[in-house]
Amino acid sequence: MGFFGKNEESAMAAAVEAANVEEKDQTVEKEHEGDKVVEMPKRKPFALWEVGGQSYKLKLKTPAIVELETKYKTNLMNIMGTGQGGMPALSVMLDVAQAAMKDWHHGITKSEVQTLFEKYVNEGGSQLSFYMSVYMEIFAVSGFFTVNMSNQMQEAMTEAKETL
Repeated sequence: MGFFGKNEESAMAAAVEAANVEEKDQTVEKEHEGDKVVEMPKRKPFALWEVGGQSYKLKLKTPAIVELETKYKTNLMNIMGTGQGGMPALSVMLDVAQAAMKDWHHGITKSEVQTLFEKYVNEGGSQLSFYMSVYMEIFAVSGFFTVNMSNQMQEAMTEAKETL
């Protein structure tokens, strides 16, 4: 059993297959001086985390990804938390959030991100809602999934939120 009671391996395989089919259908071909140019669907420029009436932009850029992979000695896909272990540790999620925030919120510290999370929880958020609404969205906007997979993931997360 995987996250939210679904068989993780078959669900992921079905999502990948559907995304590949959907991606082929949604790609737009344009003629450009006799050559075919394939225009890929666009992804959101960044994720947003709303805390205390303020929006924080988040997106992992290549240097931040390399820094996190060096720190955790593994590919970030392995710490995403969608495998058998479920949700990753809060410390990992907040490290990823800090790395994703630092390009827009210069000098933000680990302690400040922890304080933001505490405020988020006091405003009614939870670790699970952070995982679903913020953490996984960081990976989606940072290019870990195709645009179509990101869209499907967003739909699944919306359904899961409604269930909770």
